[in-house]
Amino acid sequence: MDGRTHAYNLPSLELLFQGEKQEAYVRLTLNQHYRAVKEKRTRITKPSRDGAVSFLEGFNFKLHPSQLDITSLAFHVFEATAGYGRDKLIGKCVLGSYMFARGKALIQWNMAMANPMELHQQWHLLCE
Repeated sequence: MDGRTHAYNLPSLELLFQGEKQEAYVRLTLNQHYRAVKEKRTRITKPSRDGAVSFLEGFNFKLHPSQLDITSLAFHVFEATAGYGRDKLIGKCVLGSYMFARGKALIQWNMAMANPMELHQQWHLLCE
C-alpha cells in the first residue's frame, strides 16, 4: 500500500498557522480496530511564497489481505511548534474500509485495495 501525501494551494493557510514558524508536517497512522499499528511522518515543510505546502514523500505499509476490513489510514496535518511544545493539529483525513470511512475516502480505499499496483489520487477535505 502506497500513501503519497500532497497538499497544494490550501485555502487561507496563513490563517491556520498560529505560531511564528509556519511549518507543517503530516503524520500517517496505520490503524487496525482503532489501534495504531504503525506511524510514519513527513519532513517538516515550509509554505512556498504562494502559500502552497507540498509533501512529496511516499510511504509503504504491508498488509495481509485478510486485514483490509479492519484497517484504516489516518493523515494528520500538524503545525510544527518551536521547542518542546505540543504541535497544533491543523486537520485530518481518514481512509479505510466501510467501518472507518464514507464517501470519497471509502471509494479511494476500495479502488486502491482492488488495484494495489496503480496510483490513485484524490483530493480530500481536512476535518478537525
